[in-house]
Amino acid sequence: MCKGRFPFKLGGVTTARLDARDRPPAQLVTARLTLRAWRPEDAPLIREAIDSSLAHLRPWMPWAVHEPSSIEATAALLERFRDDFAAGRDFHYGIFTRDEREVLGGTGLHPRIGPGAIEIGYWLRETATRRGYATEAVARLTRVALEELGLTRVEIRCDPRNTASAAVPRRLGYRHVETLEANTLTPAGEPRDTMVWAQAAGRGGEGRPRP
Repeated sequence: MCKGRFPFKLGGVTTARLDARDRPPAQLVTARLTLRAWRPEDAPLIREAIDSSLAHLRPWMPWAVHEPSSIEATAALLERFRDDFAAGRDFHYGIFTRDEREVLGGTGLHPRIGPGAIEIGYWLRETATRRGYATEAVARLTRVALEELGLTRVEIRCDPRNTASAAVPRRLGYRHVETLEANTLTPAGEPRDTMVWAQAAGRGGEGRPRP
């Protein structure tokens, strides 16, 4: 998972507000998935997804170190995510099965890397890995950002050791821009590097897997 943006604390992170006309849709549908803005009533579904995958998530996701949380705390967080989405501050999505009966993970468009640019983060529950779901979700969000919102750049950042996550931007034609050395900490508090992947508008084939 690439620097997943689900329930860790967002204090200290500066985000840019997008105008209403520039905001992404609250729901997107792909061949196998529904990507939808979180609602407080999704708390039981996401709790099941996280609680069943803690050993899988904790090596990569800083927020997973503080899990499990209560249903009430999770619902309050999802309410904040809903409010942020409505206000244009940040755009967290659940990755659901098409019928929305199961949470497969989370993703989002995060406007915190400068004007005209946005960052995509994602995570999957353990049972949803190795099925191409992350690639499918990120492909759709990449097209939304570059083709529908008219942004000029999309970035994905991840731990170089998380080869499954790094495979997603590579598969979608992102370019490996740089690796930042010891710029952040692992969930265990140890320094780690960060791979920065980027895709720019106008290159053609945005968000589409390479043959």
